[in-house]
Amino acid sequence: MTKTVQGSLDGETVRELAAGTEYETVASPRGDRLAQYHIKQGVAVPSPGRAEPAPEPKIAARKK
Repeated sequence: MTKTVQGSLDGETVRELAAGTEYETVASPRGDRLAQYHIKQGVAVPSPGRAEPAPEPKIAARKK
């Protein structure tokens, strides 16, 4: 975290996320979205040496 903010790592529990601390989000698409949200808000950066979360797969529409 680059700033101390109120936030969530699991999408349910809100708590203080302290600047200078590295957090793990839940291992799920929700956790990936939360991590990306914090990064886009400018209050977090990806950990060095960690891969970016994979984008969610898009489901192709069926042709009839």
